[in-house]
Amino acid sequence: MTPHPIAIIGGGLTGLTCAIRLAEQGYQVHLFEAAPNLGGRTKSFYSPVVDHWVDHGPHLLIGAYQATQKLLHDVGASSNVTWQPSLHLPLWDKQRSFFSLKPKPYLPFPVALLISLMQLPTHGFKSVRSMLKIALNMKKPPAKSVQVWMEQLNISSALQRDLIEPLCLGAMNEPMHRADCKSFARVLNEAFANHHNARLGWFNQPISQAFIDPLKSHLKNLGISIFTSTTIRDIEQNNGICTLNTGTSQTKPYSTAIIALPAYARNRLLGIRQDVKTEAITNVHLWFETDITLPQALIGSIGTYSQWFFDVSSQTGQKGLSHICAVISAETPINRKQSFKKVCTELGALLQMELPAPVYHKIICEQRATVLTSYENQTLSSGTILDASEAPRPGDLPATIESAILRGEEAAKTLCFQQK
Repeated sequence: MTPHPIAIIGGGLTGLTCAIRLAEQGYQVHLFEAAPNLGGRTKSFYSPVVDHWVDHGPHLLIGAYQATQKLLHDVGASSNVTWQPSLHLPLWDKQRSFFSLKPKPYLPFPVALLISLMQLPTHGFKSVRSMLKIALNMKKPPAKSVQVWMEQLNISSALQRDLIEPLCLGAMNEPMHRADCKSFARVLNEAFANHHNARLGWFNQPISQAFIDPLKSHLKNLGISIFTSTTIRDIEQNNGICTLNTGTSQTKPYSTAIIALPAYARNRLLGIRQDVKTEAITNVHLWFETDITLPQALIGSIGTYSQWFFDVSSQTGQKGLSHICAVISAETPINRKQSFKKVCTELGALLQMELPAPVYHKIICEQRATVLTSYENQTLSSGTILDASEAPRPGDLPATIESAILRGEEAAKTLCFQQK
């Protein structure tokens, strides 16, 4: 064990995971979070207007998120996620109405996926051939954008429109013409490995109650000291120890300070002048007095401003007003009134009805929802500082719940290895 405690800066999923794994190994851990509550960008808020807790935006999981599922299990929160038995991806567009990618669970997944693709409207054998090309070239994708890779492989426009682009926006939070090919290929490889990995899941409670509260309780049971509303301004290193400066005082000595922040916040803390590319996600929440229900818990919308519609009331079982949320990846609304009108028009078209006016709506735009994959990203561990910041490079998993948890796991393993 170290002669001094370990400091973790950042109370998001990376910091929480790292704190738990270190405490399980017997380390004394102090966790610092600048916000009043833990969770980082994974958070909910209470709305007195609708009398419910509301996530800033819906969180979609895939079965390949093994680290996430293990952490949920370890903190007793596995039942707070609803999982599909096997992959069912409902889709809609104005011309074809509703259709689904739904591989048969009793067939081997590669065969089932190809058959399901072939049966999609406007697809056929072209999409089967295109998917086989992607599978054969997945292990050595070029250092280019996803769109360039698709063009090089001559992938059918239907497959790009209905599967590649939605997955790219959903997993990478970037359109095909910008998203890194190596990281996207890794997502495809892990997500489409088998039926279990490909299935989708969602939290059946607001995420603060479903995940963050169980994590917080587990932290306290492990004896981890938590300091919220505490901003760390600087880290001083001297003779193998470090102290943290809050702007008004200095902390006790620590053996190691683990930085569990997005790369742009890490740079600000360390005084590094380097541009970090980020992207926004916009969530348009709508509440209705009448019973507005989607045909499925979530639906991907093709060729529209709204990319995903989530039936939040159905997913969480909330009573009262009907709650639908539209998600727009890689988007900062220029005109919120126009964004609201677009979403309402598209939802009405999807439901084939004259949509009643919502009794309440709220647009939440996370300006820096994700740090984008880039060769310019780097880790900056040195001395008593261990960097676990969100800074994905090509070939890494993009910024997701799973990658955040994996960074926490890896930081804990690295520290344990160094000490041994």
